[in-house]
Amino acid sequence: MKRLMIIISVCLVLVMLGAASCVRPYDSPEYVEIDTSETGFLIPLEGDTTEQVKFQSENFLAQHKVTAKRVRITHRWSQEGRLPGQGRWIAMVRLVKVNRSPVTREWVTTQTTMAGGAVQRTDKAIWIESSDSVGFSMGFTCTAFIPEEDASRFLYWYPSGSLADVMDKEVRGRIQQAAAEVAAKYPLDGLRGRKQEIADAVKQNVTNFFSLRGVTVTTVGMFGGMTYENPEIQKSIDQTFIAQQSKAVAEAKFEAQKKENERLELEAQGVAEKARREALGQADARKTAAAGEAEGIRLINRAALEAQQNPLLLQLKALEVEKARIEKWDGRYPQMWLGAGGTGMMSPNLLLQVPAASR
Repeated sequence: MKRLMIIISVCLVLVMLGAASCVRPYDSPEYVEIDTSETGFLIPLEGDTTEQVKFQSENFLAQHKVTAKRVRITHRWSQEGRLPGQGRWIAMVRLVKVNRSPVTREWVTTQTTMAGGAVQRTDKAIWIESSDSVGFSMGFTCTAFIPEEDASRFLYWYPSGSLADVMDKEVRGRIQQAAAEVAAKYPLDGLRGRKQEIADAVKQNVTNFFSLRGVTVTTVGMFGGMTYENPEIQKSIDQTFIAQQSKAVAEAKFEAQKKENERLELEAQGVAEKARREALGQADARKTAAAGEAEGIRLINRAALEAQQNPLLLQLKALEVEKARIEKWDGRYPQMWLGAGGTGMMSPNLLLQVPAASR
């Protein structure tokens, strides 16, 4: 009995497996979302040969651009066995997404001086060479993005759809080529003053080249200065710069002292001129005062001389004196008389002249 049950169970399992192999699995829906910064292209994976040829054109990609932000990937059944259930669902279309977000890259060399004077570099900069075969690097920064209307053109040129990969490879190589072409025209001493020329040439070359491939380059610039392959060159340049700065400082101090001396000299001249003018003014004042005083004395002498020659003036002065005496006299004669020779006798001879009695 037990053996019979086992046989029945095995038969049931075989029947179920046979039935399952005759039924296709369920086609689970497959959805892919497109971000706001992305552009999607729904590319058919199957079709006639004419459609496959059109895939190589920019217009074909533009026609298969999708505006929806969620796309369903359609499937078809691929029979891969004798039984109806032996097969799988495969995609009929492929969604290719192009990320249009701006991408920025900085290529610069970071140098670290180790113990013993050894120099260790983290090399990401653009290395070029001058006309006198001196190797050096220049730091560059670049920013680019893909406009919405150029997404199909970008995907045509770069089927991977990755702007970051293009920046790391082709854009960097283009910058190095343009910078090397300008650097090869001048010796090292001349290149230090032509950084702007290099930057302008690189910007024009890169911007124009990648605009035809659907990439808009917004920023291309240099930063970080020039890093020389031989560190001794930089030391020599630094020493020359320090010497030039010391000379400039000395010349500036000399000019400043010269100006200070000129200022002190002008100040001394001003003080001397002020003292001279003050002395001249005091002398003129004393001269004017002396002249006035002499003129006054002359006028007094002239008046006195004229008075002596005019008897009326003398009489007028006598009348003025007499008037003053009369105004002060109270009308009484003296009560005490002093005698002559101390005898105590009164003598009227000491009195002032008394007006004569009227007859």
